[in-house]
Amino acid sequence: MILPPEVVYQVLSYQFYDLMANDQPSNPEKFHSNLRIFLRSNLTVNKTFYHICRVLVYRYLNFTSAKGFYKLLERLRGSPEVLPYVQVADFQELTSIGLGRSSEMNKNIKNLTNETLWEFLRLTRGSLREFLASEHIQGDLDERIIHFLLKPGTVLSVVDFCGSSKDDFTTTFTSAVKQLYDNEEPVDYNYQITSLGLNDCTAIASKTLGKLLRTLPELQKLDLAHTSIDDRTLISDVPHLKSLTHLSLSMCSQLTPRGLLEFFSYHRAVADEDNISTLQWLNLQVHPHSSSWTDVQLMFLLKKLCRYGHNKTLQYLNVGGMPLHFSDDLTAVRYTHYWHCQDTLHFIKLNFRQLKSLSLKDNNITIPKLKHFLSPLENSEAPCQRLKYLNIVNNAYINKWTIQDPALLSDSEHLCALELSFNPWQQIEASNSRHEIKYRVSDKKSLIQDYSSAREVKWKCYIGAAYGRRYWLYKTDEFLNRDDIETKGYLTSYDARGNKIIEIVKQPDFLKFAQTKIMLGCGIVQQSRVRRNLTYRDLKAPVSQFLNRNKTLATKPGIAPPLQSPIRPPGGWRLIDNGNTESEIDLGESPDPHIVPSPIAVPVPVPLSAPAPPLMPAAPDSRNGLYWDRSIPNFQESLHPVETDSEYLNDPELQRRRSRLSLFGGNLEASCFTARQQPPGSGFFSSVVDQGSLDPLVKDKEGRLLNNLPEEYRLHLEVVAEYTVFGCVERGMYRYYSLKT
Repeated sequence: MILPPEVVYQVLSYQFYDLMANDQPSNPEKFHSNLRIFLRSNLTVNKTFYHICRVLVYRYLNFTSAKGFYKLLERLRGSPEVLPYVQVADFQELTSIGLGRSSEMNKNIKNLTNETLWEFLRLTRGSLREFLASEHIQGDLDERIIHFLLKPGTVLSVVDFCGSSKDDFTTTFTSAVKQLYDNEEPVDYNYQITSLGLNDCTAIASKTLGKLLRTLPELQKLDLAHTSIDDRTLISDVPHLKSLTHLSLSMCSQLTPRGLLEFFSYHRAVADEDNISTLQWLNLQVHPHSSSWTDVQLMFLLKKLCRYGHNKTLQYLNVGGMPLHFSDDLTAVRYTHYWHCQDTLHFIKLNFRQLKSLSLKDNNITIPKLKHFLSPLENSEAPCQRLKYLNIVNNAYINKWTIQDPALLSDSEHLCALELSFNPWQQIEASNSRHEIKYRVSDKKSLIQDYSSAREVKWKCYIGAAYGRRYWLYKTDEFLNRDDIETKGYLTSYDARGNKIIEIVKQPDFLKFAQTKIMLGCGIVQQSRVRRNLTYRDLKAPVSQFLNRNKTLATKPGIAPPLQSPIRPPGGWRLIDNGNTESEIDLGESPDPHIVPSPIAVPVPVPLSAPAPPLMPAAPDSRNGLYWDRSIPNFQESLHPVETDSEYLNDPELQRRRSRLSLFGGNLEASCFTARQQPPGSGFFSSVVDQGSLDPLVKDKEGRLLNNLPEEYRLHLEVVAEYTVFGCVERGMYRYYSLKT
């Protein structure tokens, strides 16, 4: 039986992602080592396998050396049919020094230069979605290349210049930004870029940062950590980013507490209740010795986050270095937007219920305070917090005695990792040969407990050589944070026939919560399509890589054109006159645009770039106003429904054609394979595919997790939901930048 190419594509995708998630061997060449295993297993099976392997391999290009980049460039020159598959160019692992060569010698070899890089961008300009640069190629980014990456007209959605801080790069970057302006006004706006990373670009002037940000109104993820941005640029030059979900302003020495408080109090990017999105990831870490923050200012900031609803969506919060206020009075009073109390830790516990990762670095928090913070609330209307990661580095109360207290480690059911300073971590590591802490927990809450039947809980020490000076203590489990990471993968196993057994060793899952840098891209190991659709914003991405929407065989993947106008928020035009009466405008049904329809007419949204309809002539003493009201539901989808992926996949005619089609022909042999039709939106799996959300799947109406799901599958759904916010911490330099101190 010949399987349809879509089925083969899904099977090979699972195998490809499984191999690419392998954290062995522990060197920068692990990507290509795992890639060779995948190609040797599948490339020569048949034409279908060959074509699908090319689709998967060319989608994500990872460069570890200049020679490897030039070899791939030669391959792209000779195989133009694979150009539409190239989506990601990752230079985060590339190093310019190796095998006895210096950066000057590599420049003379001419493998990776501004000319070869420019040729690569010209070849892939129609499909390239992500360009992840690093400090090792900043000398090859000339003014022409940087301008190409930032200007509108391409489908680039993610641009990262992480670590580029040399003077030559700064001068070139400034000149490229100037080309985006004409007489101090932007030539055009780039509505395609949704993620911008300038982490550790310390030399770029604040004025240049402001000019660049004004041309990118559709940003969702903005990383300005360790840059020279100041208060005036943050408040005046940052545009109204209505879809902002990820923001990093950590270690920005030019920002003052007053400027940040004004930004979170009045700037429309974070203080507009009608924004499409609220913050999910926020890093405001400061240096404790040079910062002027006070505990009063931090409490004011947290209240402002609650005022505009960010506390309901924040899953990552880093306030390391900021002083906390401690109080024995934990009485809470319900206000309009938050529960008010004097203690900062208790305020976070009561109001930020969705937090998965919290950094309280450089704060001396007593052990009773930590226990109370991690313990569940009693007799509270608020749902239980699900904090999984806590950073308590440089806490004087954490030592080799207090950290091994089982009461502290077992207070929270969901906590899976603690980040510690070196001294207490070293004491735990030296306490026994397995570097672990064990204790038993009884699930039954009674005065008399039989600990012989209690389950064993194990916490282990973890350190990574590529992560800088960071030390973790994590709770082991069977699926996500295994306790055999240190030993597994270093032994080679063979089966009875002498074939090598490939061990898939994945890094601990808790590392994604330890990030200090925003993971801008979608990663090679895509957990779900939700993050990709939000980042790339395809207007109508094809469900299949091989079949078009018109049910014909696709010769190349569909590529959406670059966006030329802003994404319209939901709503409709509303007319307000001086009599305080409101009418909703129906722009589609009214034959005469000068006549205002009745208030019962259904409003049809129009693009924001379209001119507003003319108003009805008013009396001399009246004033009418027309504005876009976001509180009106978006009726466009109800009037012109868009075909969902579930409806497309469950089309009976398409399923019959899908069972007969092969990859390289239309009239090929039939197969007895017949897909069983399923009503759109019904069933457990269709809910996973359509909604891409965890809430309607494993939670009941009260927000509690359902217990009838297998533990492994329930954890998989949680990882998929967290992937949308945290992304993947996969390999090499990108992982290093995200996890370094």
